[in-house]
Amino acid sequence: MNPATRTRLLNQLIQQHSQQALSYPALHGFLCARLTGPALPDWQVPLSGLFEDACEPDAQCGAALSHLIAELETLADEGQLALPSQCRLSTETPEQVFAKAHPLGQWSYGFSLGLACWPAPTDLNAPLTRLRYSLAAELCLFRDEPMARMLHQAAGSELSFLDFCKRQRQQMKAALNQLLILDQQLSVSDDQQAPETEQSRQWQAWFEQAAACRDPGARLGWFDKIIHDAEPQFDDAFWQATAGHGWGAEAARPLLAARAGRADCLLRLGELDGARAEYLALLALCVSDEPGSRHPLSSLYARSGEWDALQALLMRFDEASCWLRYNQALMIFVREGDAAAAPYLAAAMAINPHVPACLLGQRKLPKQDPQAWQAGSRDEAALYALQSKEAWLGHNALIWLRKRATQKAN
Repeated sequence: MNPATRTRLLNQLIQQHSQQALSYPALHGFLCARLTGPALPDWQVPLSGLFEDACEPDAQCGAALSHLIAELETLADEGQLALPSQCRLSTETPEQVFAKAHPLGQWSYGFSLGLACWPAPTDLNAPLTRLRYSLAAELCLFRDEPMARMLHQAAGSELSFLDFCKRQRQQMKAALNQLLILDQQLSVSDDQQAPETEQSRQWQAWFEQAAACRDPGARLGWFDKIIHDAEPQFDDAFWQATAGHGWGAEAARPLLAARAGRADCLLRLGELDGARAEYLALLALCVSDEPGSRHPLSSLYARSGEWDALQALLMRFDEASCWLRYNQALMIFVREGDAAAAPYLAAAMAINPHVPACLLGQRKLPKQDPQAWQAGSRDEAALYALQSKEAWLGHNALIWLRKRATQKAN
């Protein structure tokens, strides 16, 4: 059955049974919610929960529905579910998404109806349950504007509401497919938990040797030893099974931490190509970025003037962190000048006021990277300065920083 015929028949089915002016995208969203839920869907009554009355499709519509379900199941098995092509967010008029007939709003509404069919969780505070419903909330975002604005406010995002909506639309496919593998992810994590071994004790000793080194070149050697020893244990099939959530496999964390340490050393040594490749590989293996690669990577992008890449990173990780906000201020200064960048720098200084003194040499930097820090602390500012001072020097931004910091102090 070709897609056009199938869509026509399914729209006909919906119009016959729905009292809510639904359309094909709503049906698609509903079926996706059934597929990604915590329990296998009952396809004996595939539309239960979508319509108020019992729905018995005729032969043609029933065949179209079965065809769609079979296609979605195949895509789900491959982790490739996606929204229908018409569910786009207009760049010019994104606010129209909340119109009742908009395909994306219809899809989110249908998904919310499918979400209501999920079995009630036994423990709402369980981490897996909380993550599942957090992802589901993202997929229901465009059901109605009040809900979207509430989620925007709850996220504490610095993006405008419409820019927040654009970013969330970009993330919907990833959220949908992450729902598919949550149980598998938990299983991988449980399977990889292992008792301490002689090898893990050896890795820990090498980490301690690395921490004791003042010179990043010497520290790099210890991280390379861990990587060389650990990497053969984790083949491509292992990483594919984690589906971008490698940190959930506890046995792999020493390797991931060593690779993050290696990338930091390469950045400090000015080997930007090697550091960039390592950070990007880590962001692919750990999409939630538990190792924190986004922070030094943002400084690398600022140092090399890769502003489009930095902007994309800021969109992916919309957070009020020291690295991202100071590097954003630097980017705006280079691209748009002093006046445009001033409010961004003020926001960054509110997050960590110690950074200017570290960058300007008013506070002596440690001879080695702080091993632990808290947000807003002097240790955080020192680590940011160690990783980022070359970027500020390279773009002649320290004079501007000094002027703005002096104005704030006065």
